[in-house]
Amino acid sequence: MRLILLCVLLSLPVAAPAFGVGCPAPRGMTFHVERQVPRDTVGFTEGLEVYDGNLYESTGDYFGDSRINRIDLKTGKVTALLNAGKDYFGEGLTFFGGRVYQMTWREHQVFVFDRDMHRLATLANPREGWGLTHDATRLIASDGSDRLFFIEPADFHTLGSVPVRRQTDPVSNLNELEYAEGAVYANVYETWQIVRISPRTGCVEAQANLENLRDQMSPADQRRIDFDENFVLNGIAYDPVGGHFILTGKYWPMLFVGRFEED
Repeated sequence: MRLILLCVLLSLPVAAPAFGVGCPAPRGMTFHVERQVPRDTVGFTEGLEVYDGNLYESTGDYFGDSRINRIDLKTGKVTALLNAGKDYFGEGLTFFGGRVYQMTWREHQVFVFDRDMHRLATLANPREGWGLTHDATRLIASDGSDRLFFIEPADFHTLGSVPVRRQTDPVSNLNELEYAEGAVYANVYETWQIVRISPRTGCVEAQANLENLRDQMSPADQRRIDFDENFVLNGIAYDPVGGHFILTGKYWPMLFVGRFEED
């Protein structure tokens, strides 16, 4: 009987720590820049993802249009594959099952496109749209709160969620997301932080301070991102072939390619 009970307990999913029960202290991470890619056209970056060897970006219409762009990582050339103008405010982007999902910010809509950017469906999102990524079976979304939401790709209904904690403290303003090597990497809006989150427990396993990226910009580029307080770090893509990450920010004139290493 004890053996049966033990087997049942071991088969249960790992739950988020109960309220007041702390996660382990997060480890430090450092992002080592291997190269910069100047882009020929800037965008208000909301979503960033590598798919089939290409880099794709979703932009909001702040100082521009809501677009889906393809960016050449060798030359920095930006090609607009879809331009929605100001019909909606584009947010998180991800490719899943051969389809492209683009969230909107406050319109509570999620657009589904084929690879040629023909719209296939419009799905309803009960929350604000911020970041979007996926694991092997589900979409994973953020809404600016301290939770990650697990989403059914077919109709965008919520399968579950997990609160994100740094030890006992909630981590809110979770923005752009990227799923890589079993963890969710997230920008924390209006900070220089990227956190690595366990999607099973919601615990922040590691965190990185990216202020050194600004130090690697030219004075002219620093002035450019200092022009508006909204031009913050935002955009995480992972290339599983090369094993490197691509980072950028809203209206940043360059991409940073490199790797995270734990301190």
